[in-house]
Amino acid sequence: MPSNAPRIWPDSPSFSTERISGSDAVSAGRLARVALALWAAAGAACGVVGDSERLTDAQQVIADMKIGPSDQQGGGLTIVGAVDHADHRYHVGEPINLSIQVNQAAYVAVLRVISNGATTLVFPNRRHTSALLAANVPLHLPDPGAPAMIAAETPGVALFEFVAATRGDSWLFNRKPLTAADFSELGTTTRTLAKDILLSLRVGHGTETAASHLALRVRGD
Repeated sequence: MPSNAPRIWPDSPSFSTERISGSDAVSAGRLARVALALWAAAGAACGVVGDSERLTDAQQVIADMKIGPSDQQGGGLTIVGAVDHADHRYHVGEPINLSIQVNQAAYVAVLRVISNGATTLVFPNRRHTSALLAANVPLHLPDPGAPAMIAAETPGVALFEFVAATRGDSWLFNRKPLTAADFSELGTTTRTLAKDILLSLRVGHGTETAASHLALRVRGD
């Protein structure tokens, strides 16, 4: 999968309440659209990085990839990622449980970027080889009841980038871990990596894409 890169924009999508006409009847379609807007707006809020969670230059390159603004109002593709700690705070060695959801069937990739730029493709992975997710069905990493997969490894800020596309031909969705590793390591040169991702996704060439991100604070004490 080629690449493209975005920044952490606290896109705060808004939606307008539709006027109810006739009696108090509201179509199921309208209710679904409003519910989706609320869900997507909540997810976007999770992706905002506060002043205390400053990204390094290497991380910012990935966060700045212009993969395609998720326009929740326009009904386009959206992806939302979340973690199991509401305050986004972890200690070194503590497991991190992720959940990912898309609003339409799409291929998904999740990147973790630590402070020095070392980037890991945590999904797809050895346990989850298919990148295709169904619409509105949350994916949990790890699966409920399964051993932990991802842990807070080094003190500092860890960036998680969530990427979705309606086409699955990008290398992001097909990369296999080497040897017996659970995840694929993508190196530390994030500027080159971002370009590869954007090229592979073919952003703006007939493929619908979306991205979101969140940052975690990992403490060493």
